[in-house]
Amino acid sequence: MLRYTISKVEKDLVGEVTLFPTKKISNKVLVFRVIKHPSSEQKTLPVKDEVDVMFEKAPKFQKNIDKGEAGAALRHLRSFFNFFKGDWVITGSNKAKSSPIKKVVSLLQKQGVSISFIERDGWPPFKLIGKNFRGDTILRVDSSISSQLVAAALILPPTLSDSVIHRMKENIVSSSYIELTLRALQYLGINSGWKINETLIETRFKDGSELTLESDWSTASYWYEVAALSKKCNISIHGVNVESSQCDIVTKEIFYQFGVKTTFINDGVMLTKCKRTIKNFEYDFSNSPELVPTFAVLCVMLKVPFRMFGVGSLRLKYNDRLKSLQSELLKLGAVITIETLNDNEILCFNGKTKHSSLKHINISTFDDHRIAMAFAPIAITGLPVDIENPMVTSNSYPSFWDDFRKVGFSVDQNL
Repeated sequence: MLRYTISKVEKDLVGEVTLFPTKKISNKVLVFRVIKHPSSEQKTLPVKDEVDVMFEKAPKFQKNIDKGEAGAALRHLRSFFNFFKGDWVITGSNKAKSSPIKKVVSLLQKQGVSISFIERDGWPPFKLIGKNFRGDTILRVDSSISSQLVAAALILPPTLSDSVIHRMKENIVSSSYIELTLRALQYLGINSGWKINETLIETRFKDGSELTLESDWSTASYWYEVAALSKKCNISIHGVNVESSQCDIVTKEIFYQFGVKTTFINDGVMLTKCKRTIKNFEYDFSNSPELVPTFAVLCVMLKVPFRMFGVGSLRLKYNDRLKSLQSELLKLGAVITIETLNDNEILCFNGKTKHSSLKHINISTFDDHRIAMAFAPIAITGLPVDIENPMVTSNSYPSFWDDFRKVGFSVDQNL
């Protein structure tokens, strides 16, 4: 198995990096343009496998769609194709097919979405019978079920001839995700508004081919983590939007407690050191679950006790991310426990580690890009880190290892 050994002699972080655009917005922009302008090109593109799905496969309206490694596209399109007439078989690589989707699918089925599993109950591939939705100006959406279903409903109107009003239930799941989807509409010049439990979306559309989409704040969090673990820091991160609707923008506020100061620059942020004030860390990550690995690893390295709420959705990622964190943080001597309060799971650490003089650590990624990127920053403390299957980072940050080398890390390949 391919491994990278990450190390760094100097414990300072100096340099600059430019991040990829966030798929949370760019995938939706691509879906709009597949329907309206499939031949145009985007100025700034997300990861290539997602582009292949949205631009090369979806416009052809194949009845069998293989998304390869593009798990994010698989999850996105299963809602989107519900609105198009026909029988669709949606599959992917072994990696994409290892992502459990039964919980979301069962909820969609209760709402009348026709989905059936082909090989294993609860896992891709699956068959979806589209409804060919085309007409009503009022679309009722059960927003208490899934942010993906809401997003599929929100991105539908630009493909129709009339404006659409969405009626949503009071119990809205991931309201920040809805705001982010509306931001994607704004990128394309589509007027929209949100009042209480209704959204109004018009059909005016521009292709957005000259747009430069903002970068992902969850990706930026790994550089904040490196900064927090460094002795000295002066690094510029280009591409992030300081007025973003992304829920992960809380990164900059939380990290201030961990001794990282954020200064706004023309096209991003600059990170420098400040006094660390955190003693115990408690936070509800319901709207920012992608940040949990970052802060879990950071707190263990700094021996900061934590209680992280809103982590239940991490069991439904590329793997059971909670188990992965427990397994790999134990290698650092940290016993991570999971408590339950009112049927909600809480990730806990008492601030104590059993190992005091580690000379090397080997991290299994479990094919999870966020596990790889959350543990790599440890190397700036002087502890070399072996990352198994390091290329999983291409899922969201293809230049991650190149950027690590760029700011002074040694990234050596081992077979």
